[in-house]
Amino acid sequence: MVARKTRSRIIDAAIRIVRENAPTKLTLDEAARQAGLSKGGVLYHFASKDELIEAMIERLVRDQETRLLQLYEQEPQGPYRWLRAYVRYFFDPGSPGSDPASSACLAAMALNPAMLKPVNTMMKLSMKRIMSDAPDRDRAALISMGLDGLFLNQAMGFQLYDDETLARLRGNLLSGLLAGEDETPGRPVAAASAS
Repeated sequence: MVARKTRSRIIDAAIRIVRENAPTKLTLDEAARQAGLSKGGVLYHFASKDELIEAMIERLVRDQETRLLQLYEQEPQGPYRWLRAYVRYFFDPGSPGSDPASSACLAAMALNPAMLKPVNTMMKLSMKRIMSDAPDRDRAALISMGLDGLFLNQAMGFQLYDDETLARLRGNLLSGLLAGEDETPGRPVAAASAS
């Protein structure tokens, strides 16, 4: 129990370092200092900085899962319920794309693809959920791809859209999904079969 709390405290410290300073400031020494431990205490739990970053990624994925489940429960029943939860999540001002810890993890994953495993698992689960209640799977996939792009836009610091535009896009997406629209613009609606 104590070891788990200490491990969690180190991960908290690492995330705080990245959020308050910069990813380049994350070292095992700094994590130890912020967690109130010796470097040896950190090394007992994490043999390397990569192991600590992997633990950060796992924590961020767990936190995302918790938040998504909360949003899903708040959504009214109906088509696209999961997708509506994801839209709310990714358009939220505290979305993962605006979190410096997500940006740091993204950079680490680019350098060490083995760190992608928990994110890959989470993304596959996300797509399975989104498709589970989507009347138009192509439409759901396109919106999901757009959300991925929004995340990357924010994580990379591009900020291509102002707050007003983001709010309008979010509103348009949600109102269309709540209405259960199942036609994708430009996509022909299937004709009824002649009997």
